[in-house]
Amino acid sequence: MALDTEGKQYTNEHSKFNQVDKYKAKKADVMKVADISQKDIYLSKSKGGSKLDLETAKMLSGNPTLTQEELTQLKKAAKANEEVEPTGKFKK
Repeated sequence: MALDTEGKQYTNEHSKFNQVDKYKAKKADVMKVADISQKDIYLSKSKGGSKLDLETAKMLSGNPTLTQEELTQLKKAAKANEEVEPTGKFKK
């Protein structure tokens, strides 16, 4: 007995998990809101914080919504010893 799997993407053999990637691809990016977390602030004030690029800063802080503009703002504030408050969902 031959299975017809042409054009189908199976991530798992269980039928519940078939073609999961198809639905993940349609997810809108509107949920991504740029926020600054406290970890981002601490990371920018660290010893090598001024030399971090965007992808490394996202990985180290665990904040996937960090933007390049926010990272430059954090670097400038750390250099000038200014206080920066967490924004968005990280605001208390």
